[in-house]
Amino acid sequence: MVKDIFLSIKSIKGMKQLALIFCMLFIFNSYLIGQEQLTESMPKDISDCLTKVGKDTLSTLNLCESKYLNCRFQKNKGTFDFCDKKVAFFKGNTGMIQSTKKDFFDKEKDFINIKGFLPLDSGQLIVFNENEARQVGYNAVIVVASKKYLTKKEILCRLKKKIK
Repeated sequence: MVKDIFLSIKSIKGMKQLALIFCMLFIFNSYLIGQEQLTESMPKDISDCLTKVGKDTLSTLNLCESKYLNCRFQKNKGTFDFCDKKVAFFKGNTGMIQSTKKDFFDKEKDFINIKGFLPLDSGQLIVFNENEARQVGYNAVIVVASKKYLTKKEILCRLKKKIK
């Protein structure tokens, strides 16, 4: 009888451990839902280029930076091509702190190296037409880590104030 009680207690502990393992597997799998796996979403030539992005703070993009951004924003860039374009970067809670491409790419590379996949959202892309680009000196703006959605008008005003 004692032996039967011992076996039933042992099987309950085993069931608890098994249930815990299933819960952990569910949690880890749920964590990855919606994330793009690096190998599936980024062409090899772009992943090979990651060491050549964000090397300086110039606003003009090099070939690797433009390839990466074309890949990252392929869903919301329309016909815009980042090749040989000037891009401004903004960050902060309200998205109004001007940043650099070096800072942007350092954060992107850190995320990819740690997590192994691309960030779900790399921020807001605002593309300017030729007239707007001439006025502010940039072809596009990328806003990251902002809780506020910025309009093109707000960004244009901000950039025009910096020029004056």
